[in-house]
Amino acid sequence: TGEAVGLGQVLRPPSVLKQLTPEYPRRARVDGVQGLVLVRIIVGTDGEVETEHTRVIRSIPMLDSAAIAAVNRWRFTPAIGRQGKPVRVILELPVQFSLN
Repeated sequence: TGEAVGLGQVLRPPSVLKQLTPEYPRRARVDGVQGLVLVRIIVGTDGEVETEHTRVIRSIPMLDSAAIAAVNRWRFTPAIGRQGKPVRVILELPVQFSLN
């Protein structure tokens, strides 16, 4: 399948087909925890998230697992590489948790 590349190395980036809102953890809601979790994913040549590569790169510990669970179920159009074929691509996705 080839090595995953950055967005700067593709002709056409992936676009979101299905984006799930994360489930707000009850304890985080009760404690008033909110903010932005940044998650790094790899989108495969089929547009699916390669879940084994999902990593949190900006953490809010009470929210991390909910952010990962949501983005692992997102779906994309495949990125198109410089040769005009689908390629694996690395994305960083902000996942916002807000109580209002």
